[in-house]
Amino acid sequence: MKKMILPLLAVFLTIPLFSQASFSGKAEMNITANAPESLDSESLFSRDDLGITDLSMLSSLTAKIDAGDEKTTFSAWFSLGESTAPERSDYSLNLLRLSALIYINNTISVETGRQSMLTGYGYGWNPIDFANPQKDPSDPDAELKGVDAVSLRIYPNETISLKLYALLPESPSEEGWTYGETKAGTEMTLYLPGIELMLSGFWDDENSKESDGYTPALGTAAILDLWGAGIYSELALRKGSRNLFPTASSIGERKTDWLFSGLLGLEYTFKSGLSSVVEYFYNGEGYNKSERSDFESALPIIPDLFDHYSPGYFGRHYFLLNLSQPFYDINTEITISALIAPDSGALTLLPAVTHNFSGSFSVQFGYTGLFDLDSHDFNELSAWPMRHSMNALCIYSF
Repeated sequence: MKKMILPLLAVFLTIPLFSQASFSGKAEMNITANAPESLDSESLFSRDDLGITDLSMLSSLTAKIDAGDEKTTFSAWFSLGESTAPERSDYSLNLLRLSALIYINNTISVETGRQSMLTGYGYGWNPIDFANPQKDPSDPDAELKGVDAVSLRIYPNETISLKLYALLPESPSEEGWTYGETKAGTEMTLYLPGIELMLSGFWDDENSKESDGYTPALGTAAILDLWGAGIYSELALRKGSRNLFPTASSIGERKTDWLFSGLLGLEYTFKSGLSSVVEYFYNGEGYNKSERSDFESALPIIPDLFDHYSPGYFGRHYFLLNLSQPFYDINTEITISALIAPDSGALTLLPAVTHNFSGSFSVQFGYTGLFDLDSHDFNELSAWPMRHSMNALCIYSF
């Protein structure tokens, strides 16, 4: 891997010198200090089981090349991240975007390659985003890896837009990609005075639902500007779940019924500059109380289930609150985020203070606190051994 990193970085640095391309990105250095184990609650796994140490330092680099003219655009985004394990530390290179966009005329464009399909209006969740990986509600602004697709966009007039796309999952089957693994989707957006409406659909061969996380789906969304406040909602129906549910006869099965998920949100910026977001998310693919109990029993003996043990997606009901207050005179911003699952009692608090030393360099000091408000229920915090941590994140943007 190290032999590949230096040549790729050299390519990134030299391409802008020989073409009309913009080069940007950011480097991050994150130092984390976990609280002593005496402050943790009992959990199914220990810190040693998950490779969690008292102190850690992780570095990452995201580099972006964007180029284009009146007829075409090109994007290439890479991330270089450090992963740690108890016995070693290594870097991994990840391709986030690599796509070309061609404008056929003023109303039609085609994009091919690895691209973002992110859609919807939600801040922490996007139930109608049927193609992209799931967002992390504790870090909604994180860059998501795109999907390999071909998309067609049509803009017949100023009040409507239409997108059609076909994509392949990242990991092919043992026989390689087949026609049955090809997915297709569509999205139509209406731009009306004071309101925006969206309809979306996703098609997937039902025979492949056991081998990947894609399912046939239908969705609708809307956002309304009311007296300066943005009120938005998303509604989605999926034919089956992406989560595995333990059963008495199987290590885990996906549900096959139609499942409903919904989001309702409000965003508003006060005259003081305070930016606020409040969201409620109903997760139809989540686990109810009895299913969480079955999950707890199966998790120690079925390690693959840990992939579905995701904060913000494990239970059925969630609330998200995000408050951000800038202080321009001292180049500082204070942010407070809270994620709570009222049905299972999981609470995550994420306060942070960010200071900008210059236009390019900033430092963020943050705290992550995990609180189990219902010790009699199993939630996404019950198996996690680390409950409190402090971190210092240095960010250099270029």
